[in-house]
Amino acid sequence: MANIIIIGGSIMGSSIAYHLAMTGRAGDVCVIEPDPSYEWAAAPRSSGGVRLMHGLPENIEMSLYGREVYKDFARLMDVNGLPGGFDFLEHGYLYLASGAEQVAMAEASWRIQTGLGVPNKLLDRDALAARFPSMNVADIDAAIHGPQDGFIDPNAAVLGFRRKAISLGVEYIQDKVVDIEVSGGLARHVVLQSGGRVAGDIIVNVAGAWGPEICAMVGMTVPVEPLSRNTFYFEIRGEIETMPLTKDPGGVAFRQEGAGFTGGLTDTNVPFGFDWEVKHDKFETDFWPVLAHRVPAFEALQVKRGWAGHYAYNKLDGNTIIGNWIGGLDNFYVATGFTGAGLQKGPAIGRAMTELLLDGGYQTIDLSRMSYQRVIDNKPLLEIGFAA
Repeated sequence: MANIIIIGGSIMGSSIAYHLAMTGRAGDVCVIEPDPSYEWAAAPRSSGGVRLMHGLPENIEMSLYGREVYKDFARLMDVNGLPGGFDFLEHGYLYLASGAEQVAMAEASWRIQTGLGVPNKLLDRDALAARFPSMNVADIDAAIHGPQDGFIDPNAAVLGFRRKAISLGVEYIQDKVVDIEVSGGLARHVVLQSGGRVAGDIIVNVAGAWGPEICAMVGMTVPVEPLSRNTFYFEIRGEIETMPLTKDPGGVAFRQEGAGFTGGLTDTNVPFGFDWEVKHDKFETDFWPVLAHRVPAFEALQVKRGWAGHYAYNKLDGNTIIGNWIGGLDNFYVATGFTGAGLQKGPAIGRAMTELLLDGGYQTIDLSRMSYQRVIDNKPLLEIGFAA
């Protein structure tokens, strides 16, 4: 028996568990996670980005809190003198805009960011060329530069939250949820692959790209599906200035990664579903031409490795869905649809879910617009400008 059962122990589940445990008011909390190595989880396979470059106030506020937590992670996640820290690499983000429509969207997004105190800069072509001389900007009309944006070790973030939560008394069960038993209008028991059952007062589904399968067990439908995303690590001859994560108008994003660079592309034209095969041919056809055009030094790059990860892609609007199942089971909660931005929002989602469960409503960042109600109403909450 647990007061709160959390399904999924990656960044969301472990952050929620940590925040609940830190209050001392949550009672017994257990996290059910089939793979404590998190080999296939989305967060450890991500680029580890934490950006304030968003086009919704809620997303900016969540990332501000995420940045605050991650910059102080070693102290916050300390367990018996063993810090859970990592370097916060403040390399920045860069969003490139070409054409009147993209420029207008960039300007609107930038105004939202600066209105919340984010020190992002709107650059014209000349300023961009001066700041990043290795970049070809002949076809770029404007850019937003986020100097405080950066990157963390995503695997260390997941393990840091997990270790701290365990030290605070949270139980982790290595098993897979195969069913949820419902009676009297409430979710009552979680059925495990091992044959065990766990009773709970509240069930929280944060299983990432597997979350829709968990929702289906109780009859809830979410507009979220797994979307495979390939990432490649490559190196070049010679040196250029440190590159921020740069989002090209063509959709390819690249950033500094140790001695080399990583590049990725979110392609919604591919079939949705789990696909772990790395599409090396896509690098030649879709990645390399864009990279070589944008940074001439990338023309002679050498790919060293590639991997596939998955977004829990929200097909309604690409944004977070958080809260209980409105119109369904009052004690069944979800946090899903992060569409590649989950790591940076993990700390804020942990705090927000804790407020919902223990206080009955948001106390810090108001995420009411991100509830399941907009799914019921089919009213997308669209972000302006930079997207995953």
